[in-house]
Amino acid sequence: MKKTIALLPVDARPVTYDLPKDLAKIANWNLLIPEKRDLGFMKSRANIDKVFSWLEQVMPKVDGIIVSVDMLLYGGLVPSRINDEAPEVIEGRLAKFIELKEVHPQVKIMAFSSTMRLSNSYVDEEEKEYWSSYGKEIWKYSFYSHKYERQGDPKAREIAEELEQKIPADILADYLETRKRHFSMNQKLISYLEKGLFDSLVFPQDDTSEYGLNIREQEQLYKIRNEKQLFNKMLIYPGADEVASVLTARMIYALEGEKLPRFYPIYSGTSGVKSIARYEDRPLEQSVTGQIDALGSHTVESPKEADILFGVNVPGNKQGDHALQEDMDKVDTNARNISEWLKKLNFYKGENKLIAIADVAYANGADPVMVPQLLQAFEPHELAGYAGWNTAGNTIGTVVAHSALVHLAGQNGYDYEAEHEKQITLRLLDDYLYQAIVRPRIRKQVPDEKEQDRLLDTLHKEFIPAAEELLSSIDSSVKLERVCLPWDRTFEIGIFLK
Repeated sequence: MKKTIALLPVDARPVTYDLPKDLAKIANWNLLIPEKRDLGFMKSRANIDKVFSWLEQVMPKVDGIIVSVDMLLYGGLVPSRINDEAPEVIEGRLAKFIELKEVHPQVKIMAFSSTMRLSNSYVDEEEKEYWSSYGKEIWKYSFYSHKYERQGDPKAREIAEELEQKIPADILADYLETRKRHFSMNQKLISYLEKGLFDSLVFPQDDTSEYGLNIREQEQLYKIRNEKQLFNKMLIYPGADEVASVLTARMIYALEGEKLPRFYPIYSGTSGVKSIARYEDRPLEQSVTGQIDALGSHTVESPKEADILFGVNVPGNKQGDHALQEDMDKVDTNARNISEWLKKLNFYKGENKLIAIADVAYANGADPVMVPQLLQAFEPHELAGYAGWNTAGNTIGTVVAHSALVHLAGQNGYDYEAEHEKQITLRLLDDYLYQAIVRPRIRKQVPDEKEQDRLLDTLHKEFIPAAEELLSSIDSSVKLERVCLPWDRTFEIGIFLK
């Protein structure tokens, strides 16, 4: 066995590009990945010729490969939403990849392809240009037309018809055709899964809700999966940016032939666990089991049976959102008890159990009330995993993957502590310090993100001293090297540590 796998990521952001590679190091595996410069930038698609050249070079060198189909076929996640190429061009790329697999039949392939999202906004940064004028109308049309299909609600039908009149016919037709082309390719992937050319296939839902055209597609995918009995090979759940990390852990376990760890969730409250996370379509507790299932594992009924105690910090009543600054007063309520929850987790640490923390009280950042208490109860390196970024699925999947690889490294006696500490520290600096505390300050000071020089100056002024103070307070051996804004916006940050 080469102990080397490859990843064709969905794009080159730190969480989709660097995170899976760094997690693989914990388990003493090497992960090959294309050069960032070849993977595009936001709406600009990747150099697909170079992507295929890279695939041809790495296939003979690896035991397995994880493939973003959005990158393979369209040049990235955002380009997949705005693509207008002919179907035969896209199908030709898929056929070319299948030929590569047939030349290297021994290489295990895990693929993932998004169920195209629907953004409820007028922001066209990651959408077609008409989203700035009709984005919310398209979202509502999608929501109410599907609601009418599901419930037969005449009011929903009336709203959908009104919206259909408001949206220019050519724009709506273009949007529906884009979705149809994307979904058609997803259906083709299933046929290759049936033939055994993929070992597993994931359809993550990026930014979703209770109803919508994307949910209709999800229902069709579920129906196909059930009819073809592809239960363990085809997965459908909310997520996107964390999928490569989860599949990295799943593939490493599969290639090593090791038994996957079992998880026991412990929640900080009883009502918040039933709430539906922002940008998702199911209660938080179902997001937890969905991500554990994506790893290939399951939960157990008692802490004694578990390899990993999975602490989940939930909102008291409703998930807040650091990016939108919404529902911030509905998180830290008396419907949860952080102090008791941490005492319970600390007790199990004394029982020599691995403790991992998924911080999903807020979307788009960590819980600023919980984290200081966490850092009093645990040394960061004592945790088997921590995250609190973007959607609940992003956070939960990251912690599932990280803690599973820590478990594997511990079982096999690998020297993993340095990479593990670096990863925990990175998440505290990014998810807690930047997303929850510093980013709101920067956005108040620099409302126009096109002022790049001013934005970067403010980032350095606000983040670097705070980061050095946090590193000192946790007595970390990790040092901050530099920071950047990889997509020239405040939504995500690039943090480089040494």
